[in-house]
Amino acid sequence: MNKQTTRAFASGLLISALIVYAYVHFFQKQPKPMPAIKEGYIEIKKSEYEILKQESKDWQEKYEQLSQKKDEEKTKNEAEPTIKNYQLVISEGMSSKEICTELENAGLIDDAEDFNDYLANKNLQKNIQIGTYELNDKMTYEEISNIIAKES
Repeated sequence: MNKQTTRAFASGLLISALIVYAYVHFFQKQPKPMPAIKEGYIEIKKSEYEILKQESKDWQEKYEQLSQKKDEEKTKNEAEPTIKNYQLVISEGMSSKEICTELENAGLIDDAEDFNDYLANKNLQKNIQIGTYELNDKMTYEEISNIIAKES
């Protein structure tokens, strides 16, 4: 083989490679690349997506109805306050501080010390009477003191 034959053979290979490249690149259909699905996700059809969207909307409406019903019941319960009744028994020898602590434990007053100070400021501690009294949590300090501390 001489130099000229080798060059002709190499040129033939080069032209063949270019023709194959052009055919593959321009004429052969290439499949569309599939988008990668993220981990933890699944692929669904559009019709399934629409069904899920409708179900989500239905559940949202049910939630809003229940929430509204709960709010209505809450306001209804707030409109009808419950009154807590308590029977206070004052026996001989009880101090005003013990009585105030018992009223606080029963939930009729917020602060036993504050109510005891109220009785002291009004000079009602010495007028507390022995007996059984019906009280409720809606009464004020004045109403409670008028009931348990009657002047004799």
